[in-house]
Amino acid sequence: MNEKLTYIEKLETQIDEAKAALSRLKEEKQQAIKEGQHEEIERLEEHLEQAQVKLEDIREAAEEAWQEVKEGIDILLNKLGDSLKKLMQKEN
Repeated sequence: MNEKLTYIEKLETQIDEAKAALSRLKEEKQQAIKEGQHEEIERLEEHLEQAQVKLEDIREAAEEAWQEVKEGIDILLNKLGDSLKKLMQKEN
């Protein structure tokens, strides 16, 4: 498998895991989500949407160009992970 396909699979897994974690958190706190958590949830949802768009960009990118797209996605994935961690810490 080439590097691009491996990266796409990794990205898909990370996005799916983040979506699942967000769904669990929203379910658990549906009744009592604090205002700060609303903002974190919205930020996380925004990062997930951006990651999904970037995933499509990588799929469509030429073999030579996808590395350029990858750098932006790595930054976005870090933001996504940070937002999810903040939200989970507020839960505990």
